[in-house]
Amino acid sequence: MGERVAWVGRVTMPGQAAEHVVRLWTDGEAPGPDTEVEPIDDPFAAAVGWRGGQDGVCAYERALGPARADGPRGPLSRYVLAPPVRPPKIVGIGRNYRAHAEEMGNEVPTEPILFFKPSTALLASGQALALPRGYQRIDMESELVAVVGKTARDVAQPDALHHVAGYTLGNDVSCRDLQHGDKLWTRGKGFDGFAPCGPFVRLVPPGTALPGEARIRGYLDDQLRQDARIDLMIFDLAFVLSYLARVMTLEPGDLIYTGTPSGVSALGPGQVVRIELHGFELGRLTTPLV
Repeated sequence: MGERVAWVGRVTMPGQAAEHVVRLWTDGEAPGPDTEVEPIDDPFAAAVGWRGGQDGVCAYERALGPARADGPRGPLSRYVLAPPVRPPKIVGIGRNYRAHAEEMGNEVPTEPILFFKPSTALLASGQALALPRGYQRIDMESELVAVVGKTARDVAQPDALHHVAGYTLGNDVSCRDLQHGDKLWTRGKGFDGFAPCGPFVRLVPPGTALPGEARIRGYLDDQLRQDARIDLMIFDLAFVLSYLARVMTLEPGDLIYTGTPSGVSALGPGQVVRIELHGFELGRLTTPLV
């Protein structure tokens, strides 16, 4: 039996729009159809209660509190997945793997390249992405996503990971036509559904660093297209969080898309994208394309 692991996500009941925050427990494996869900208060909303800075309780601790008396219970198979978090903001880090910068014909950055994706870009695992028509190339970008659990402002790098509540998977879908033509990336990365995320947030104790040998992998129609160790990031997560927190206040629930390795691939209707992290279980983010 593996370690006891807590996961947080959001689900809807079939035929209903209302989302419910749920917690799941496993012995280290990803939640499956038979994994039991239990309702909890939104730990990220609760953790926003900070007093002038950074002394709020982390969402990690909130998420481990008592379950609600009302809400969804029973096997996961009864419910429909929603995006695991409704974030105040989605921040992306561009060209954070040397090989990806080189494959795109760009210089390797000396500072993190920051961009935002709108909340309407979020898409749950298993939900179909309707690709916008009339463009030459729309790419997949497989990424590790950090979930902020505690308000952060002017945080030193050694303390940065104490503001992370957990990790999930993301796909920074990108329309190259617009990205290259506009120079700014808002349109090219901002279409509805261009930020698939999930399936769940795996909670980790504050300060937890993921194993550097863990590999982010992206598959297109079951063919491996992207595969790299996360310690090949140019700017590691602690540096990125500290860098961001010098510019903006990071809030509980914020999603940080940490960058994609080489192997980005063009997408078309009828295909399926699957993203995994090998070496630290986060489940599978699956996106059918229409």
